[in-house]
Amino acid sequence: MYRTNQAKLYYLFMLSDGEASEREKKLFTTICKDLNIDADEKKRIIKECENTPFDGIFDEIKELAGEPVEEMRSSSSLLSIMSFLGNSKDYATILWNLINLGYADTRYTYEEREIVDFLREHWKVTEDLYQEMIDVAETCLALEEHKKWVENLEESDYKAEKMKQIKKDIKMAQDGIKLTLAELDF
Repeated sequence: MYRTNQAKLYYLFMLSDGEASEREKKLFTTICKDLNIDADEKKRIIKECENTPFDGIFDEIKELAGEPVEEMRSSSSLLSIMSFLGNSKDYATILWNLINLGYADTRYTYEEREIVDFLREHWKVTEDLYQEMIDVAETCLALEEHKKWVENLEESDYKAEKMKQIKKDIKMAQDGIKLTLAELDF
């Protein structure tokens, strides 16, 4: 998927539950940097997405998703080949980013889940891989909640060590799913 369309997909996803939270916006900025999208292009994408009527968000996401994977594979027309905007590994990575965005504000809403479910089926990402992504996201969310609790403890060596371990555990979980995505062989 082209990087600008990918960024649009992410931002529309963020708006699908009615608003883009600050944590989602922060993660979106990081994703845009990874996609080599500069600040001006990012602003243009955000404005375009925010001008999309709320009841048209899901339709716009469907359009950005392209043809279903099985239709792309079975068609040999030039148009189908040109519309093939990614491969299964790309789609799995996009799905992971969407799941991360969904959990960024600690509320993985019904609307967000519906979009992810649609794209998972549309792009033929396996249920096992999808469930692993959800499990990692929920683990990271639980660790973030635990981190908030530890932050309220009095300053001590225990608190410092605990914070260090929690951050290490979150990074390890996220690195694990990134490694899984990198090693995918479709």
